Amino acid sequence: MSNKQQNSLLPTEKQLISEVLALYGIKSEWQGERSNGGMNNSTFVLYTRDADYVMRQYETHNDQAKIAFEHAVLTALSNTDFKLHSPTPVISLSSSSVEDTDREWKGMNHPSQENRQSYHIVQDHITGMFKIVTLFHFLKGVNPVWDSPDQLLPLGRAAGHLSTALAKLKLELEPVYPPYYRIEEAYPLCSPERLLEMCVSPPETLGACAKELRQLQDELPGLFTALRGMEQLPHQIVHGDVNASNVLVDMEGNMSAILDFEFATWDLRVMELAVPMSDMLTMDKSEEWMWQAQANLVRGFQEEVELTDDELEAIPKLILLRSLDVVMHFISRMLEGTDKPEVAAGQIVKLKQRMDWMGRNEDQLRRLLTK
Repeated sequence: MSNKQQNSLLPTEKQLISEVLALYGIKSEWQGERSNGGMNNSTFVLYTRDADYVMRQYETHNDQAKIAFEHAVLTALSNTDFKLHSPTPVISLSSSSVEDTDREWKGMNHPSQENRQSYHIVQDHITGMFKIVTLFHFLKGVNPVWDSPDQLLPLGRAAGHLSTALAKLKLELEPVYPPYYRIEEAYPLCSPERLLEMCVSPPETLGACAKELRQLQDELPGLFTALRGMEQLPHQIVHGDVNASNVLVDMEGNMSAILDFEFATWDLRVMELAVPMSDMLTMDKSEEWMWQAQANLVRGFQEEVELTDDELEAIPKLILLRSLDVVMHFISRMLEGTDKPEVAAGQIVKLKQRMDWMGRNEDQLRRLLTK
């Protein structure tokens, strides 16, 4: 295989990938391509003579403690009875590159030495910035496309099975991300107070959703208030982002893997169900299709996890919390210059749509949850 065949990669990307593979002791020729790694990371699929890998370059944070916790979760999960595949970090022969770069990279949150061999710090050849890169063993499969509501039954089962496995984990490292319901701690650039100020007086950059922002100023305070008391519900390690982009199916359409544990943290157990339920609400599907899909999602999850009455009671608010979290995330990225305002505006419109939907359908949703 020749690197010259990799027409989809820029020369600087090829150089970086070769350097990263060498850090992991992989010096054979390779081919590679960019993958859809989401909005938080750059992802590359790499093919070598002996094995295939996925390389992730973190773009929105440089916190080593977050990566260390993610990898600790994955390592611990591999020692449970979890039957689906999950990413396996490649371990370096040594962690010297991290030590060397530490001398130049100050002010970071450093984990303990024994957790520092599954990632490396590299310098971007264009910007000169230091970034964290990790290498995972490649998992076969494709992201599912939801053509039938019946497909959501195995997704619910997979999320429930994962929840059961994660509940068994005992980790020495502390999670970095706060629980979803402690949203005031998660986004210092977009605190609840600042978001409400934007609702009262929408900035010009968010003019495309100014109407929705003004409408939300009367609705968001009640949602923030509803989050009080959530700390009394059952907690455990959760993935926190189970959806179509983070799962794989095999050639027969069977659920085969759950990916991207980047945001795993200590949180409400029921968030593992509320997140995919929230993501279903703005799909381009009929109401009948959506209700069937939601019913299958809930049924599949509850086949694996017995939720309490209080957890079921909280789900409607947690569905909206998921959307609110996404809004605050992308407003923060807008304010720091990472994303264009159009991205945040789109999420604000979706939040308003979900809140309107919940206003019309909460009673029916609660009946579905308590069948």
